[in-house]
Amino acid sequence: MTHDAQLSRTFLKNGLITLVGLNLFVEALSWYMAYQAKLNFVNESGGLTNYLGLWIRNTWLPELVTVYILTQMIYLVHRWFNITPDGISRSSLARYELSFLPIMLLAFPIFNPFTQSVRYLLTAFPNYSTATYWDQYITGTYSWQMYFIYLFPVLFIGYGTLNISLLSSRLRQSGY
Repeated sequence: MTHDAQLSRTFLKNGLITLVGLNLFVEALSWYMAYQAKLNFVNESGGLTNYLGLWIRNTWLPELVTVYILTQMIYLVHRWFNITPDGISRSSLARYELSFLPIMLLAFPIFNPFTQSVRYLLTAFPNYSTATYWDQYITGTYSWQMYFIYLFPVLFIGYGTLNISLLSSRLRQSGY
């Protein structure tokens, strides 16, 4: 029996499970930490249905773009450099995961214009303005503050996807 944890790369094409987990976690945490403010926002939005519509349009759909681009970047780096763990030891897996850290740290400037463009198209409809788009959604989002806001979700989604992929590959190799 081999102890190599080969990554089949099939899971890397879909980070949706990790995005769902992160979105539900953040939403639950925000309700826990600011219940009254969230309840007020639901009421101001016109009810739970309108709140969910805003959440899907302003957060969920644009962040699907982020997840898609991030997982494709990880997949391409994995394929181009043929990165695989040497085994299933902690040090081997740590080296494997650290090899993806540079791409995750550099992902923000790549996915940000696409994510923000989708967000703008969904939230500003039908009142589009080139000045608003450029100032608030493109140049206004390239800041250290936005980079660090996105850093945790990028690391969570990226490493979550890598680890789920490794686990599913390992289980498949073991016959499960």
